[in-house]
Amino acid sequence: MKKLGVWFTKHKRLFKTIFLLAVTVIVFTEILSIGKTISLQQLSAIFVDIPVYKVLLMALVGLLAVLPMTGYDFTLNQMMGLQHKKGYILETSWLVNTINNLVGFGGLVSIGLRSEFYSKGKSAKEVLGPLSKILLFLEAGLSLFGLLSLGMVISGKSSPFVSQYWPWLLGGGLYFPLVYLFTMLKKKGILGGLSPRYRLQLTVVSFLEWLGVVVSFSLIGWLMGIQVSLWDLVPLLIASSIIGIVSMIPGALGSFDVMMILGLTNLGISRPQIVVWLLLYRLFYYVIPFLIGGILFSKQLWTRFNQRYDGIPGSLMLEIFHKIEVFLMYLSGILIVLLATIPQGFREIGWLRGMNLFHYHLVAQYPNILLGFSLLIMGRGIAAQVKRAFYPTVVLLLVAIVYTCLFDTSIIAIVVLTTMLVMVIGSRSELYREQLIYSWKWLTIDGAIIGFLSLFYVAIGVYNSPAFPHHRRHQPISFMVFPSERLWMTGFIAILVVAGFMLVFLRFLQGRRQKIGEPVDETRILRILETYGGNSASQLVFLGDKDVYIYHDGTEETVFLQFATYDNKCVVMGDPVGKKEDFQAAIQAFIDEADQWCYQPIFYECDANTVTILHELGYDFIKMGEEALVDLTTFTTAGKKMKGTRAVLNKITKEGYTFDVLQPPFSSETMACLQEISDSWLKGRKEKGFSLGFFSEAYLQRGPIAVVRNQDHEIVSFANLMPTYSKEVGTIDLMRHHSEKAPSGSMDFLLIHLFDYFKAQGVSYFDLGMAPLANVGHSRKSFTQERIANLVYEGGSHFYSFQGLREYKEKYASQWVPRYTLYHRDSWIAYVMLVILLVDNHSVDLSQAVGNQRKPTDQLAKEEQLTSS
Repeated sequence: MKKLGVWFTKHKRLFKTIFLLAVTVIVFTEILSIGKTISLQQLSAIFVDIPVYKVLLMALVGLLAVLPMTGYDFTLNQMMGLQHKKGYILETSWLVNTINNLVGFGGLVSIGLRSEFYSKGKSAKEVLGPLSKILLFLEAGLSLFGLLSLGMVISGKSSPFVSQYWPWLLGGGLYFPLVYLFTMLKKKGILGGLSPRYRLQLTVVSFLEWLGVVVSFSLIGWLMGIQVSLWDLVPLLIASSIIGIVSMIPGALGSFDVMMILGLTNLGISRPQIVVWLLLYRLFYYVIPFLIGGILFSKQLWTRFNQRYDGIPGSLMLEIFHKIEVFLMYLSGILIVLLATIPQGFREIGWLRGMNLFHYHLVAQYPNILLGFSLLIMGRGIAAQVKRAFYPTVVLLLVAIVYTCLFDTSIIAIVVLTTMLVMVIGSRSELYREQLIYSWKWLTIDGAIIGFLSLFYVAIGVYNSPAFPHHRRHQPISFMVFPSERLWMTGFIAILVVAGFMLVFLRFLQGRRQKIGEPVDETRILRILETYGGNSASQLVFLGDKDVYIYHDGTEETVFLQFATYDNKCVVMGDPVGKKEDFQAAIQAFIDEADQWCYQPIFYECDANTVTILHELGYDFIKMGEEALVDLTTFTTAGKKMKGTRAVLNKITKEGYTFDVLQPPFSSETMACLQEISDSWLKGRKEKGFSLGFFSEAYLQRGPIAVVRNQDHEIVSFANLMPTYSKEVGTIDLMRHHSEKAPSGSMDFLLIHLFDYFKAQGVSYFDLGMAPLANVGHSRKSFTQERIANLVYEGGSHFYSFQGLREYKEKYASQWVPRYTLYHRDSWIAYVMLVILLVDNHSVDLSQAVGNQRKPTDQLAKEEQLTSS
């Protein structure tokens, strides 16, 4: 037995699942059973003859009659010492009792359901005792009414036919005294130890429950105009209920009805009236409360299922609802506008007629245009998940529903509009964004739809113009014939009005344009860099051309990201900087804040670790190229491969050129010299930025500068060293030489000496920067975007020396590290690349010392091009 108990405990979850599934099957079986006994035509005929206020009163009494049964569960929670909220108890109690009313089985179903809802954290003994006592008192009220009915029969005021049921009334009436005496005398065990307080509470609840039954049944008959003495009705009702319960038939269906029909017929009531009476009683006391209970039961099952899987099903359901409501709003808007544009087409064209959810006379022409375009505009706000779109959308749908009901009642249209309204309200939690940033993607979609509809409407007007050729030569196309020119003009004015409304509504959704991030605070940024280290791009933050997002782990600031904002995109430069353990949390926090304000981050030139983090967060990626690293511990100029480089170095050295590293701060004379070299190198071109620094004195003063001097000790080339706050990697940023004074090969001369310099500093690798599009899209199974990029790589050398740059760096590089651009999978790659292109090539406003920067990769490419030319 002990082993059996352990086995049952081990498989407790399985038995609970089986029980809930069994109850669900029984519930649906009962629904089908009731459906067979209730004819909708019959109900319609009945309700035609009964005034509306009487029907409403019947429904109200039926609901109030069920309400006392919730007292069982309030008492049960007190007995078990539970702390459930009153709302939870009321909801679960209604569910349990209405299902038990219909399903029955002697109250066993109610015990099983109560065990499921209230047994959490309790042992089997703690649950079984209170539930058993509740089960004993479920029929206490019926027993009391049995004694009361027996007294009515003995008084002699009941008819002889009803009086013959006295044995059933006596048997049922003895149940309560026996149960009360038993629970009072038994002090221990599962059924013992019930306090007088709880006995009284359960007795009162059960009495009120059966009082509700008597009142509900009697009042329905009275409202139907049926005259029957309570001295006959009450004993007959109680006796029939006792017989039905003893039969153990679900809801006492069948036996109760047979006994009532037999008894009431003998009391002189016609059989059709009895059937209607029983039908209405079933409807208002059983069916309607049961349907409410069924909804609550479904909610409970869904809640448990959702909780079991960590809320994922609920999130998916809300997301699906949101997508459906957006689809319906766009579809409805398009159909309504088309209906106003080519009404005849919805009669003549089969597929259009099949799609038509609305009638042509749904509303007048002018409001029709307004409603259609307004649904499209509201659809954008809902699709963008903006909070501000909720109330305007609800108001618009309510107006559409009311207008449909008043002007041309279309059941399909009302159902569709009501469904949209319910979905919008039900998925309100999906509207979480604080503002709308109208992105190029959304502008393209909405512009295509609204633009097509507007142009099509204009084209219809032109086609119907008396000056159009078909009026003189050919029979016009019937479905394109518009009712009148005046009506078309009314619709055209409506389109102009909608255009103005669209601008106002979009401005409302945008609110006060809120940007994310903050300007660079050097103190805070340096604290992170000096504590946790940086990377080859971290120094770019001090240019001031980008905003930063700083992550706080609850104790201190540990990570920052640098980014520029364009359109609805936040283009993050490089990998996160700071404490590596917090990278994922920092990226997630940044994405969440950006999403809240309707921005989409793009992560530009990231390594594989960042790809792994972002791929789990719903980001796709494209390989942008490879970053060249020189292993300083093994680098040498010896060997056949470096023969040409050695010759260049020896020549420049013999000519008297020298290498030096200057330490800040730099004098104004030095900065003026560097400015002259930079201007000579630029040759009038504007500085570009984002991924590489521009010439800024404040920026260059932040670190050492490597220079090449000629025989006259004059600086002819320079490169600023970028602190990476680690001994792992060293790199440079600007690398420029005087177009006239610097010797050919000065870049090699500078790089080789930089390698020696960093190696002496204990740095392991030198970052030569990225070779754009290198080793991208070579495989036939590469992403389509990458294969297109490979075509650019192979054929774009006329504009940019991709291959030459790769070959140049190949001389020094000991390893290549892939670099990626990551974007959310909802983004359009074309617009992602366009934003990157605009941000990365934005001209720098040197007067404000703000610009965008490019990495050494791109700069070395320019250097190589100029040198080779």
